[in-house]
Amino acid sequence: MFTKESLYINAIKYDTQLKLDYKKLSDNEITEANNSVFLVDDEILAHDIAHKLNTSQKEINNTYISTLLISDTTKLVPKSISSKLKDCEIAELNSEFDIAVLKTTLFETKNYFDKTGVDFIYSAFHILNLHIEQNICKNQLLIFLFNNKAFILILGDDASIVFNKTVDLPTFESIKKTHFYEDDIAGQKLFDEIYYLELNEIIHNNLNEFYEKSKNVFVEKIVILYAIKELSNEQIEQLSDELLVPIDYHPINIDEEIFELSKDKHLKKSFIKPRKKAKKTNFNNLFILIFFLAAFFGIYKLFINMEEKQEVEKQEIKKFVKLPDHININDKIDKRIKSVFKRIPYDIVVKNLKLEKDSLEINATLLADDTFIKSVKPSLDDIYKQIDIKVEDDKKNMISAKITAKEALELENIVYKTYTDKYITDEFLPISRVSEQLKILFPEDTIVKFNSSKNEDITKFFYSVSMLVKTPAEFFNTIKMLNNELYSINIMYPVIMTKNIDGFLEIEFKLVFNQPK
Repeated sequence: MFTKESLYINAIKYDTQLKLDYKKLSDNEITEANNSVFLVDDEILAHDIAHKLNTSQKEINNTYISTLLISDTTKLVPKSISSKLKDCEIAELNSEFDIAVLKTTLFETKNYFDKTGVDFIYSAFHILNLHIEQNICKNQLLIFLFNNKAFILILGDDASIVFNKTVDLPTFESIKKTHFYEDDIAGQKLFDEIYYLELNEIIHNNLNEFYEKSKNVFVEKIVILYAIKELSNEQIEQLSDELLVPIDYHPINIDEEIFELSKDKHLKKSFIKPRKKAKKTNFNNLFILIFFLAAFFGIYKLFINMEEKQEVEKQEIKKFVKLPDHININDKIDKRIKSVFKRIPYDIVVKNLKLEKDSLEINATLLADDTFIKSVKPSLDDIYKQIDIKVEDDKKNMISAKITAKEALELENIVYKTYTDKYITDEFLPISRVSEQLKILFPEDTIVKFNSSKNEDITKFFYSVSMLVKTPAEFFNTIKMLNNELYSINIMYPVIMTKNIDGFLEIEFKLVFNQPK
């Protein structure tokens, strides 16, 4: 399917989020990939998300949107009876089973994408079956945990499906409604415990139900696939000990699985057929006709205006507002930080650093008396004009000091990225909505705090961000994520990095969201 230039968009709706995964292809080769996440709570796509998807579809004619059922109440039915079912839509699973879903349930998903259209709709059972095709799965209990449901299969010694079921899992929202709930922290701990107990009971009950009906298959292994990790390694070990069965618990990349399902050999498995893509037509003759008609009308209008001596009315010219190039701004900060990291020598231990536009402060421990002269200063000389040191403590050749670098020099042989797309500007976003969107963009546990706003030709919302990461690479991935947005969102100096006692890196910086007034 993905011949010449095409765009594959995987749109997966989680409980309160919609994740978009983009893959641009040329002759079946992926040439570009990115993703974004939106906070959603409506029964249909929000206008800004639909606008983003439709813009992509206009740019590339062969654009395909794929998704999973929003309410996956599917059931596996033998092929011998699937055609007899009423009020259901049928999709192929394998040579033995089809998947049935109520037409009303399928309509819910199709209606959600009404503003954009959708090409492929799959069930979680499709992902399980794809896992079976790609792995050896004999005498296994296979579970896929997705969107508060457990999709369960038991496979015989020939890898055929001998048992299937779908079971509801507890949700955090349901925990919040109980009288045991006190706050989010205690609530999360309570949810983790209940989730484990419920899953434990589900596995026990389904194994017991299966063994009551079948005596020929014995489950030798349990494989649990998840999109979001809810169980700890210790809980999995405990569960394995209780069941006396080995358990594999590992993530599954839903985006890649859906992408694989959307390829030619799996096309028939979707609940719907892909939309027909309009072919490009030669409009040259039509353009010529329109040109002459427009020219004639223009001359006629000019003649009438001259005869009647109409007054020329002043027209208000809408002022074009150019938003800050967020990719260029972010890329400059990204490359400046990387240039500093590249030059930090191995014989110092950095406690924290503060990077301003034209200066740098590093609090560190130097492992030798001459470290500053031999290592630190020479390494920073090509990116800062003035480098100084202030010794704060000197014990046994371990020097605790503050290193300052001022008057930043331009980085040599560097080409900065620029933004070449169009920003989404057709709807003004209030502070509350911007704040919600920003929180879901950043990693879990990141603190995003609104500080102030500024209204001129451009409305600016200023935020302070504090994130905890294991390595600087996670921070650079965050910058890359911001650069994928169709909004002007750029980070600002100062950027402060501090290593805490647990070895994690706490990063603090400012953030600004720009949009037309």
